[in-house]
Amino acid sequence: MMASASAEEAFDRLDCWLLRSFPLWNLPSMILTGTHDQGLVIVSILIAIAASFTALSLAGRLRASNGWMRRVWLGAAAIALGGGIWSMHFVAMLAFRIPGMQMNYSLSLTLLSLVIALAFTAGGFAVMNWEKISRGRIAGAGLLMGSGVVAMHYLGMTAMRMPARLSYEPFWLATSVLIAVGAAIVALWLAARDQTPGVRLVASGVMGLAIAGMHYAGMRAAIFTALASGSMPSTRANVGQTSLAVLISVVTLIILLMALGAARLERLFRGFARREQRIALRLKIADVLRGRQTDEALQEIAALMGAHFAVARAGYGQLDPAEDIFDYDVCWTDGSVPPLIGRFPAAAFGVKIVAALNAGETVVVDDLLESQLSDEARTRDTAREVDTRAILVVPFVRDGRLRTIIYLNNREPRHWDPEDVTFMEEIAERTRLVIERAAVEEQLRDLNSTLESRVEARTIELRQAQDALFQSQKMEAVGQLVAGLAHDFNNVLGAIVGAFDLIGRRPEDADRVRRFADAGLQAAERGAKLTAQLLAFSRSQRIQLQPLYVCDVIDGLRDMLARMLGPMVALEFQLNPAPVPVRADPTQIEMMVLNLAINARDAMPDGGRVRITTTAMRIRDDPELDDGDFVELAVSDTGIGMDAATLSRAMEPFFTTKPVGKGTGLGLAQIYGSVRQAGGAVRIESRLGEGTTVRVLLPCTDEMPAPPEPAAALVANSLGWRPKVLLVDDDRDVRSMLASALDAQGYLVDEAEDGEAALNALEARLPDIAVLDFAMPGMNGAELARRIAERWPALPIVFASGFADTDAIQAVAGADVRMLRKPFRVNELFRTLENALGKDEESHDSVRG
Repeated sequence: MMASASAEEAFDRLDCWLLRSFPLWNLPSMILTGTHDQGLVIVSILIAIAASFTALSLAGRLRASNGWMRRVWLGAAAIALGGGIWSMHFVAMLAFRIPGMQMNYSLSLTLLSLVIALAFTAGGFAVMNWEKISRGRIAGAGLLMGSGVVAMHYLGMTAMRMPARLSYEPFWLATSVLIAVGAAIVALWLAARDQTPGVRLVASGVMGLAIAGMHYAGMRAAIFTALASGSMPSTRANVGQTSLAVLISVVTLIILLMALGAARLERLFRGFARREQRIALRLKIADVLRGRQTDEALQEIAALMGAHFAVARAGYGQLDPAEDIFDYDVCWTDGSVPPLIGRFPAAAFGVKIVAALNAGETVVVDDLLESQLSDEARTRDTAREVDTRAILVVPFVRDGRLRTIIYLNNREPRHWDPEDVTFMEEIAERTRLVIERAAVEEQLRDLNSTLESRVEARTIELRQAQDALFQSQKMEAVGQLVAGLAHDFNNVLGAIVGAFDLIGRRPEDADRVRRFADAGLQAAERGAKLTAQLLAFSRSQRIQLQPLYVCDVIDGLRDMLARMLGPMVALEFQLNPAPVPVRADPTQIEMMVLNLAINARDAMPDGGRVRITTTAMRIRDDPELDDGDFVELAVSDTGIGMDAATLSRAMEPFFTTKPVGKGTGLGLAQIYGSVRQAGGAVRIESRLGEGTTVRVLLPCTDEMPAPPEPAAALVANSLGWRPKVLLVDDDRDVRSMLASALDAQGYLVDEAEDGEAALNALEARLPDIAVLDFAMPGMNGAELARRIAERWPALPIVFASGFADTDAIQAVAGADVRMLRKPFRVNELFRTLENALGKDEESHDSVRG
């Protein structure tokens, strides 16, 4: 109680001092002196500051919004500030008391003062235009807001009902107006400079103090003169001080809580939406990098960046270090600005900016015409020339020199959020390898024009855009199998040599010859299978989908996997006992299993366990897969596992955690690409220290796999005539063996050891069909076939080759080429010839005729 009394005495002394300092002339002698409650004064100032902070926070959302949401936040900011000013005014009025006098307020004028506060603050925020702030707009907004505060205050004073006459001292009235307008301008200028919480708090403090200062200056200007009659003016509806205090407190609390809650919710929703957009953008960029040529990929990534960051222009520039000129060849725009295409001197962007880029620093400029980093005249001239005010540029430095930049441009000044800068740097890093690959390709093209012809083929090979890199992953697997394959081939050759040796010792024993011949033939077929498997892994070919059982493919790899994993790794199989068919490429399935097994082994340097399982399952409502039946091929290990960051990038091309020379980073990326082409998906589960499981999901099919062809007995010539065959092969032993088999089958055979000899044989006697080796010195099989087609177009041709790539043969000989892959059984040769001769019988008659 003593403290309260002391506070009241202090305010009384303050009022007396003010009256002595500023004497009131020519006024009636019945001037009344009021006092202020110190607690309510402090509350009123805090309300003003809190309302200002809330309003400026809401107004700041205008920068990150557009369309109807901008209008929503504009209205919310106006309600927060206007309502806060109104609340502060009436709380301060409640703090003012004249001893012995009762005061009430006109309800209509009180509500009208609230409407004026809301309208003027809304107008002030609208005039600001937060996207393009200028001094004129700040002054106009401050004038509107300050005028609104003044109007609200003096209309609220007019709403007072008491037995006294109210007048104002001109000096303090003008002072209150200047405080309101000047402080509002200063506060808006501070808020416009930055939107960090600290600066916003300072701005709200200035604005709140300005509102409070204006009020108390206005109260100092007020002169209360008691009416002679002592009566109180009447009004139709009056509200008492207590009721009004409750009303104002509730309104203020509701307004501020709703405003801050709405802002918080909007930030949360916007944060969720931004995270989802960025996850989707990462996936899109990964798909683009995986499936596009360099120029096409960069164009699409530029478009994705421009749309995501909502800028006017996005693209890439390459620096020519010799001429110090930026070459811009990839640019996306939103249509409001022309594309940035062409060559620009690096100096055109200013010494400061270029120096920062050369140092590998990301350049972030909110306004090129205001920032100290861009204060050089040439920099600002360039900005005006290309119609750009804000930039975000990420540099790529290689070998100590700036090589490439990725940029975002905006026509208007823009505040770059730190999260946007970080995300832009992440995107830039994801595209760096693609850009460097393009640079290497360009260097190879330049080098190719100066190299001698003897290295030209090698240069072209090095230039070929991503397929050769994918092949290196398969060749890495093949290299690890060489030792085991050599051991198997020695066993095969030992069986073949032993069989022939035993045949040679007792050639007259027909049963013995047949038995050992069968044993040698089986051993040779094992060798052919090993060779075919090795070629399948080493060749490059398109994915050829066909119905197959995944279990069958894995069964064929059991021995190979055991040798590759070594004795320290336990290999377990849990294959579906009732397999269902899928549409896939068998070579790709083999490659997947080997790559995953190699990764598992490398993740267990001290040994462990690898489990390979197949499971049939039905999938519904999967965001990546169509509803249907799938077969899951899973490879699990007990290795070191991956952390979350590594797991999120595991399937990116060229990403690897292995040491240099131990992996290309293409294995999982290639698996993902081939599985997606087959309509499936790849999922990875891993925890650090607990191992990894890779699950490959392949769609099932109603088609049944073709059964393996059984070994057939020797077939007889069913044509009914003796066809003439031209047999061309540079290997004398192979040619002699095939000629003997054809002769025994009833064919008339002419032999040739190369292309020239074959053409001479054709001139001497025209055959019914030609069997050509593909890979021959001098004139190869494709060239020989072309020359035969020019002279004898109706002559059917069969290729017999051990060449690895079927696609390469089809590219030069046509998609309908007849081909036997070496080594083959003679029955296969007979069937192929009879099918070709039977199918083209009329053509053969014309050839023979």
